[in-house]
Amino acid sequence: MIASCRKGGAFLISDSKPEECFAPEDFDAEARMIGQAAEDFVREELLTQIDRIEKAEEGLMKSLDRKMGELGFTAAEVPAVYNGLDLPKPTIALIVEKLGPEPATCLTLQAHAGLAILPLVMEGNDAQKRNYLPKLASGEWCGSFCLSEPGSGSDALGMKTRAVPAPDGKGYIVKGEKMWVTNAGFADLFTVFARMDDRISAFLIERSFPGVTLGREEEKIGLHGSSTRRVAFEDVHVPAENLLGEAGKAHYAALNTLNLGRYKMAASGLGTGKYALELGVQYALQRHQFGKPIADFGLVKQKVAQMTARLFALESMLYRIGGDMNAAFHEVHHSDVTQPSATLLYRKAASEFAAENALVKFFGTEVQHFCADESMQIHGGYGYTEDFPIAKIFRESRVPRIYEGTNEINRINVTQGLIRRMSELGLDAAISVSQASWPTGVMEMALDAASRLKAVCLSVLKEAWREYGEDLKEQRQEVAAAIADLACYALALESVALRLPKLQEKDAGEMAALIFAREAIFAAHERTDFACQAMGLRPAFFDPPNIDSIAIGRALADKSLARGGYPF
Repeated sequence: MIASCRKGGAFLISDSKPEECFAPEDFDAEARMIGQAAEDFVREELLTQIDRIEKAEEGLMKSLDRKMGELGFTAAEVPAVYNGLDLPKPTIALIVEKLGPEPATCLTLQAHAGLAILPLVMEGNDAQKRNYLPKLASGEWCGSFCLSEPGSGSDALGMKTRAVPAPDGKGYIVKGEKMWVTNAGFADLFTVFARMDDRISAFLIERSFPGVTLGREEEKIGLHGSSTRRVAFEDVHVPAENLLGEAGKAHYAALNTLNLGRYKMAASGLGTGKYALELGVQYALQRHQFGKPIADFGLVKQKVAQMTARLFALESMLYRIGGDMNAAFHEVHHSDVTQPSATLLYRKAASEFAAENALVKFFGTEVQHFCADESMQIHGGYGYTEDFPIAKIFRESRVPRIYEGTNEINRINVTQGLIRRMSELGLDAAISVSQASWPTGVMEMALDAASRLKAVCLSVLKEAWREYGEDLKEQRQEVAAAIADLACYALALESVALRLPKLQEKDAGEMAALIFAREAIFAAHERTDFACQAMGLRPAFFDPPNIDSIAIGRALADKSLARGGYPF
């Protein structure tokens, strides 16, 4: 695995080399085998029984979750000492990506193997881990994460669920209600967050504990196969040994679990987006109008090219961040995770790339929805019927922009995270935007464009910091969101450029880089202008490179059409 000493947010002020950045081409044979197992599971066992999944057939999703346990997917983030695989972060993302074509099952895995397991891995003591992790890792038990409530969504820490010491002094009494609990219908263990003495604590509550009751299944627009219910805790007695971590410090478990979960949401978005592209390409090749396949028409090719370019950018950024995160967890992986000292190591590693994880979450889920929408448009009226699989993909590509922090909240989180690290990283240094002529090589041009986008982002960030300070998220959320978008375009474009030397399909990669660069520059121009006008400033920017986007887009689309989907 490629090593990296990069700090979170440092991508804005430092340059990288291809050999320093992880890309999908860097996966070893073992990781590719794991990815292939996940893809085979989707194609052979999930897509072949979509009707049963859509009908939420009793017991089906629980059996699929156990099957994912048998395949090792639920053990991916569990340390080896607790019967887990402790896989590298990019490999974990690869599993989730490959499950993306069936979003409901993918979500079931994310809720079990990520949201439910990680608080225990990061904050639990050795006895708790030995008691629960082997069962969760194997799939014998399923886990669930209970944070949101009817009255607290984005403000999750404003919860009303309460915990008090039990009268007998031998545990705690938990009372309250949680909402939007994924896997609730068949979960064996709930990780529950509650207020105790005006601070947040977490508890491991087994389904069998008296006082745990479930509401009906929510009637969702999509993700019909996944279980989503309210869970009520009516004076549930929780043994003292089931307090997770330190009393009053469960915000670490909640926030860091969500940090890592957002990364995997981008991975699932990548997998779903690739599948949407595949469906659109296959339909375009089969559907004939005016005597030829609609794949021959320019506007269809344009859609295929734009989907391909955005997926390429997302994939490049996702796995680069995964490599950086894996390096951040290096000390954890080489420590004795049975000891209490491991908790502080986990906290540091899990929070290091919080801004990047928030960034790739909003970008990834928006690319996912873009691909689903464009693929449905290629299908025309047929796509609006349940007879074609794109209808399901379209429905299920809407909610990821809402859960695990809305994309609006995540944009604010990105900018607030950068502001908090301004002094540490030197983000407040003087910035100038280059107006030099563009290099001729594609990689050089993309790196140059990324460098200019970084400079623009830092310039706007610096002015926002000067104008609003740490109150930016309260005074000018619109500006904070624009800064997050600029950071996203810069990181994505640089990741694309640094990946190009590793590609076998180098010509297709260069086409995707050019298409994405043009889109990113024009989008960044709009966001810069918007933010600067809001602050009464004149935006500093640069002219985009002169490229034949129509010819390049058609050539890139032809690559995807020839491959029958994503060409990389």
